[in-house]
Amino acid sequence: MLYKYIRRLKYYIIRTLRMQNSDHRIALGFAVGFFPCWYPTFGIDLLLAPLLARMVRASVPSAFLAASAGTVLWPILFYTNYRIGVFVHLFTTFPKTFEIEDALSAPVPETDYRIETNHFGRLGDMGVNFFVGALINSILSTLILYILLRILLFVYRRPMLHKIKESIRRRKSKSK
Repeated sequence: MLYKYIRRLKYYIIRTLRMQNSDHRIALGFAVGFFPCWYPTFGIDLLLAPLLARMVRASVPSAFLAASAGTVLWPILFYTNYRIGVFVHLFTTFPKTFEIEDALSAPVPETDYRIETNHFGRLGDMGVNFFVGALINSILSTLILYILLRILLFVYRRPMLHKIKESIRRRKSKSK
C-alpha cells in the first residue's frame, strides 16, 4: 500500500519536472498550493489549491502536489501556528511592572462566577493566537517556498531530468 503511494508521488514529481511551464509558474504553483494548508480547511485545501493556482496563472499540478504534502503535514503545521501565535502574543503584550505595595493593598476578591468565565476568554485567546500564527506562517512560507523552489528548479531541473532519463535507459537495457 505504501509502495503504491510512493510510486504515485514519484510520478507526480517527474511529471512536474517534465512540464514545459517556466520555473516561475511551477514554483508559484507550489507556493500558492501550500498557502491554504496552514488553515484548518480539513480537505478543502485540495480543492482550493488548484483554484488559487488558476487565479494567479500558476501550475495546477504543482499546486495539487503542494496541497497533498500539506495535508500530510497538518499536525506539524497546526502546532507551528499556535506556537508562533503565542510567541507574537508575548511580544505584543507589555506586562505591568509589579509593585509589592500594590499586592499588599489589593483587597481579597470575593468568589463569584467572573473568575470561571475568564477561562472562556482564554480559549478565545488560543483561537486568536492560532489565527495570527497561521497568517504569519502562510505568508512567510509562500514567499520562502517560491524563492527556494525557483532557485532549485533553475539550477537542478535539467540535471534531475537527465538522471531520470538515464535510469529509465538502464532499466530498459537490463530488461532486454
